[in-house]
Amino acid sequence: MELAAITDPRTALDAELAAIAELDRSIRAAQAEQLRRVVRARELAAEVAGVDELSTFTQREFATRAFIAELATSLTVHERTAGRMVGEAEQLTGRFASTLETLSDGSMCLGRVRTLLEFASQLPADAQPAFEREALERGAGDTPSAFRRRARRLRERMHPVEPVERHEVARAERSVGLDPAPDGMAWLSLHLEAERGVAIMSRLNAFAEVSGSDDEGGDPRTPMQRRTDAAADLLLGGWLHDAPAGSPLAPPTSPLGAVAPKVYVTVPVMTLLGASDESAELDGYGPIDAHTARRLAAHAPSFQRILTHPETGAYLSYGRTTYRVPADLAGYLRVRDGGCRFPGCSRRAERCDLDHTADWAHGGETRHDNIAHLCRKHHRLKHQTTWRVTQDAGGRLRWVSPAGREHLTSADSPFREKPPPEASAPPIAPGTPATDIDDGPEPPWAAGRSIDPAA
Repeated sequence: MELAAITDPRTALDAELAAIAELDRSIRAAQAEQLRRVVRARELAAEVAGVDELSTFTQREFATRAFIAELATSLTVHERTAGRMVGEAEQLTGRFASTLETLSDGSMCLGRVRTLLEFASQLPADAQPAFEREALERGAGDTPSAFRRRARRLRERMHPVEPVERHEVARAERSVGLDPAPDGMAWLSLHLEAERGVAIMSRLNAFAEVSGSDDEGGDPRTPMQRRTDAAADLLLGGWLHDAPAGSPLAPPTSPLGAVAPKVYVTVPVMTLLGASDESAELDGYGPIDAHTARRLAAHAPSFQRILTHPETGAYLSYGRTTYRVPADLAGYLRVRDGGCRFPGCSRRAERCDLDHTADWAHGGETRHDNIAHLCRKHHRLKHQTTWRVTQDAGGRLRWVSPAGREHLTSADSPFREKPPPEASAPPIAPGTPATDIDDGPEPPWAAGRSIDPAA
């Protein structure tokens, strides 16, 4: 019977819930089949690359990298996501085949499967089968969060290494990270020892309580806002927002605390002058509002303005009083590209290499339309595998994968170019002394880093 034909609401609701549950089982079965096909695709990719068990480690490694890039661009996901999928597929079609069956028959979701793999991987190989077996038996009816708690306890009980030794190893992995968030915000996270994390929160709570109780007029901030402000104040310069003037903990004049900002921010000139509220671009984050951009630019040691390249009309100069082609070319490419130009890669341009799209060794010229930023990983992938790339007008890169699939990447900030002037001298930056005018451009390749892609 069609669901729409059911008139009794209770019966119709039951039928809808049954259909939803059946669709969920179908999705899980499809996810299991996708993982099996990933393994098959990897085997085929190895055949295409001519790699087998007799190949060297380097050949096998680059074949794996090429396939992960192929999978990532086919699914339009980050390579880390594709790499994780490949790793999960290899494990689930190997020693964790029982877990794959529970995903295939719909009795376990992909989230719980990944939790099982995560904690199992932290155990020695000989303890993993018992862990899998007990986790599947005891966690069949658990929600994802309950299953995670159960798996963590099970991992602690079955781990052969003493907790003290494991804690010392884990301490070496402590880290700090910054993740952009919408509306000009960001997440700052610390991965550190639990005791220090608890102590930090206790201190922030104390600061928040003192701040709230000392304000006779009533602090409009919530306790969470006071804790967050105290953490930011202390990290930026060891001062507190609520400290009295003249106190060692009183804030300095800079909006970023005791740290002198060195900010790379691309600001439309009318925004900087206050005549427009067009968004600016903060390097390493993305769009920021005009007010924040003007505030940062006012305290930064310098900001960069853009002039015009004499040959192409592309905007190149960054406010220097002399015209140097190599530095301008590098600056132009950094702003144009924004980051690595391989499909899906998000590494920022300042952490990338300047790569000749048509190799310099094979006649490629050092020009703005033959150079693009590639991170070291994808720079090597281009030279060591059969991934190929050409550059179209406007800085668009056309990639062709080992499987023959085509992917296009566009410049982050493609500047509009104009025809070059007829037999005219290069434009001179306003205020440039005559003694500082260049007789001609320096070799453009001086702007980039010379590397050995095979390194």
